[in-house]
Amino acid sequence: MTCKGTGGKKAKYMYYFCDNCNLYYNEDEIEDCLIDYILDLVEYDFHVKKYFYPILAEKKNDETKEIEKEIKKLEQQKERIKKVYLSGVVKEEDFAEDYKLIEKKLADLENKRIDSLEFDKENYNPQHLLAERDIEREKLTEHQMYKDVLLKLWTMKSKEEKQSFISKFIETATLKKDKEGNFDIEKVNFRSSFVEQIDKLYDKGVVDFPTMLERGGKLEDTRISVNMNNEQLQDYLSTLKKELDINYMDLGEYYFHDDKIDENYDNKSKVAMIRDRHIEFKLKKNQKVIRMVAIKQYKNFLAKPEGKLRLGLVTHTTSKKQYK
Repeated sequence: MTCKGTGGKKAKYMYYFCDNCNLYYNEDEIEDCLIDYILDLVEYDFHVKKYFYPILAEKKNDETKEIEKEIKKLEQQKERIKKVYLSGVVKEEDFAEDYKLIEKKLADLENKRIDSLEFDKENYNPQHLLAERDIEREKLTEHQMYKDVLLKLWTMKSKEEKQSFISKFIETATLKKDKEGNFDIEKVNFRSSFVEQIDKLYDKGVVDFPTMLERGGKLEDTRISVNMNNEQLQDYLSTLKKELDINYMDLGEYYFHDDKIDENYDNKSKVAMIRDRHIEFKLKKNQKVIRMVAIKQYKNFLAKPEGKLRLGLVTHTTSKKQYK
């Protein structure tokens, strides 16, 4: 699909056009459909820049300036081929191929830039960084400001900045339109360079995976982090305690193998073996869940959970007004 604009200087409306189907789609509708994905990526990008660059940096050299020069050249090249395409000099298929190639190069260079940054790795701890990030998030959330901050980071970007941002993470997205004219996400393919970053962060136990919590008959979004060991967990909790009134609840040990879970319970080892990963626990009204923690080390975030896995729950005691 190609993106086109209409309107005057004061108000310009963007839409997508499919030559094969001869259909038009309003850009705002597409963005509304993808907004949850977009805000997750905005949050990820913000936190990586503020907290997790040291984890992604692996080398100590002076390549950064050269890489940034190369990124600048590619950005300029991208703008040139856009102008040439809009002037009608090149065909759409040639433009799309060249543009896609530049986007891939830019994504790869971003990873190289991260790897070339210099950090004194003795002065940081991944779990301390994770705790500092969670402290900031909890304080903003308690004042109903967190989502507003993410939306602001997104809406303040120009059209070109939004385009560049999305292309850094997403290769392609497939949306489906229903009979009522609403869009649903059918598939999103993320760039391999982004997946490599996630794998590095997963290895350090600081990746968040979304999960759902049922509370008072309502579903709440929460997070679970995997690949943390006991020592890292204690580092994380001790940093949280400096700023927040927290509580840690041990939810027990569970046995996972492949995609199936047995329904038995081994009394000797006190390991629960459950089929659908349904776990129950009690919370007080003023306890807010910060995250669940899975204490287990896997090779990478795509590895299947096998063997024993200990689960824990981290909560933050807030003002009672929030849950009335």
